[in-house]
Amino acid sequence: MEKDLIKNLNDKFQNTSNIRSLTISYSDELFEFLLENSEFADEFKSRFFKKIGKNLIFKQDDFLQFLDFQTISGSFTAYLNKIGLGNKAKKFLKTREEVVLNFPYKDCLLKGGQSKDDDKNSEILFNEILAKSEIDMLFAPKVLINAVRFSGESKREPTLFDAAENQSINQ
Repeated sequence: MEKDLIKNLNDKFQNTSNIRSLTISYSDELFEFLLENSEFADEFKSRFFKKIGKNLIFKQDDFLQFLDFQTISGSFTAYLNKIGLGNKAKKFLKTREEVVLNFPYKDCLLKGGQSKDDDKNSEILFNEILAKSEIDMLFAPKVLINAVRFSGESKREPTLFDAAENQSINQ
């Protein structure tokens, strides 16, 4: 989805630096495209605008960060690969009063899947902005179908599950 959004923007505004300039100058042309003329208008609206009352507020920092991430090839995080104290601008602390703990992949969500300590499973990190659709899918409500309840060696017909019971789901 993210590649489609960037392609859609580049088709209209030629390149990322033009989009960045229009964003910083709060261009009416850009906002009109994001909110009405783009085929992904609903997606742009949900990602980069916040509704307060009847007004839409543009989340400029999120949009610029989205554009910046697209230009960094092979990078999954905006943070340096070092651990240390830094300020809000992601620069390490020298002489400031603002303190933030920066660490790699701070802006990512780890997808789990390992069921035992011995299992070898590669970690998948989804960036909050670049992989929003994957993160939304992870947190979307799930439905179980064809549920069968096991009790010892015998199967019973599906019944309501008691939350106090220890349950395991097998595929």
